[in-house]
Amino acid sequence: MDMTEKMELKGIKYEKKGMIAYVAWNTGKHNMYTNDTIIELQRVWSDFERDKDLRVAIFYGEGKSFCAGHDLWKGEAITSEPATIHKREVKIRKPVIAAVWGYALGGGFSSALSCDILICADDAKMGIPQAKYGLSSMGGPQLLPRLIPGTARWYLYTGENITGPEAYRLGMCLKCVPREQLLEEATRMAEKICESSPDSIRYLKESIETGRNLPIDLALPASVEILKRFEQTPEYKANLAALLEKKDPPFRPKKN
Repeated sequence: MDMTEKMELKGIKYEKKGMIAYVAWNTGKHNMYTNDTIIELQRVWSDFERDKDLRVAIFYGEGKSFCAGHDLWKGEAITSEPATIHKREVKIRKPVIAAVWGYALGGGFSSALSCDILICADDAKMGIPQAKYGLSSMGGPQLLPRLIPGTARWYLYTGENITGPEAYRLGMCLKCVPREQLLEEATRMAEKICESSPDSIRYLKESIETGRNLPIDLALPASVEILKRFEQTPEYKANLAALLEKKDPPFRPKKN
């Protein structure tokens, strides 16, 4: 892998290794964030989206946890949370893998839920604990029920944590692995995604996100229109020609 290119950041660690970006909370032991951290995260996601050499990101936490939520002890007004930055203010059309160990609470959990793929360590403890303290959440009530509709209300109303093995049992995460293997496994997953067409993934992601809030009779026509747009691109035509001619597609990474 190539050595990384870095931005000047305080609360977020950002590295580029080949086609993979590594984005990490980096504010301390359990990575509680402030509004300034969110602004940095927005800058990082914007750079990731613009960088044509990057195909996938791994989102994790330095230290003992992924992210234990907003640092309420700072006494600042909560202007936004990572999930809203990640999904709305910065439109990311590339896949992001959340790799969670330790605590992922409140907005930290929401930021993991807003990613395309979730992988957990066996020591992960994830949850939306606000109700236990008389507070509330922006991202949790919208994101968690989409993943586990049958049981999300229990976890939201009680603030009970979801462990890594439980998340795997519920179908929330793709894998649950020992903590020491988490980043290595996430990297293997990212490398597998890099074997696929970044253009295909971009249009697939648009189709998924467009259709998930629509009834099926509207989602399918919307998906057809997205596919039609893709079929008109030079990338699609080059990929199809390579397939028909039994050649390696132009997007596939060259083997050393």
